[in-house]
Amino acid sequence: MKIAVVMDPISNIDFKKDSTLLLIYEAQKRNHDVFYIESNNLFFDGKEACALSSKIKVKMDRENWFSLKDTNKIFLKDLDVVFMRQDPPFDMGYINNTYVLDSAEKGGVKIYNKPSALRNFNEKISILEYSKFCTETIIASDKKLILNFIEQHKDVVSKPLNLMGGQGIEKLNLNQKNLIDKLKKSTKDFKEKIMVQKFIERVYEGDKRILIINGKPSEYAVVRTPARGEFKGNLAAGGIASIEKLNKIEKNIASEIAPRLKERGILIAGLDVVGDFLTEINITCPTCFRELLDQKGINLMTEVFDFVES
Repeated sequence: MKIAVVMDPISNIDFKKDSTLLLIYEAQKRNHDVFYIESNNLFFDGKEACALSSKIKVKMDRENWFSLKDTNKIFLKDLDVVFMRQDPPFDMGYINNTYVLDSAEKGGVKIYNKPSALRNFNEKISILEYSKFCTETIIASDKKLILNFIEQHKDVVSKPLNLMGGQGIEKLNLNQKNLIDKLKKSTKDFKEKIMVQKFIERVYEGDKRILIINGKPSEYAVVRTPARGEFKGNLAAGGIASIEKLNKIEKNIASEIAPRLKERGILIAGLDVVGDFLTEINITCPTCFRELLDQKGINLMTEVFDFVES
């Protein structure tokens, strides 16, 4: 099969943690032709969905993990599969890329995750479809609404709606002298909506990433424990990873959400759970495959390609 991977520059990845590298490696092991497309190299030529692409070979060698050959214009309709693995921010550049992939999908190319799902299923807002699993939450930009919510719940967490890896996440309360400045910055002068949630004390125990492949949750979660003095467990923010089997509550959350994601054309997803609460549904570029493989010997990319090849 001819398989393309749309991603941010592979030269800049974290070799030890990057899940897209493992995806390419698995495709390569199965003798597929793999094409590398940087996220700014998707484009339309007239009505044709195209890309500037290079053939790629990867190795699990931290000093020399990839080589590229012959950058050329390709027509996406000549591919069999495209994996969209571009990292947020989910901005207009990202959205415009999904339109190019939409066109390729209409021409018969399999796109994972489905471009329309990437546009319509915001990773933060989407949890509200499963509000029974969520802590108290508002999504707003109005100053008074946000301050009233903070007054009601004392300690809260604010999150931008389009970022990743713990970027822009703040723990807030009314006693902070710079509270208004922080809110003004995160809402862009109270014009852009943010998510604000009641603070979950058990976050210090770690937040759990539950990977879902083709509607099937992993039996194990990657627990991301915050560094000392921090509340964010994101590995990109210095969290420490360990592996735990899903408990009853986590199984219940994952088993209800997983089949609905499959219905939307979402092949690869990552649920984030803190304590007993669902906090995020990652579908743009879910990570933690490497931690499962390195610590537990579980390679979920085999399940990805078993499905793609079926």
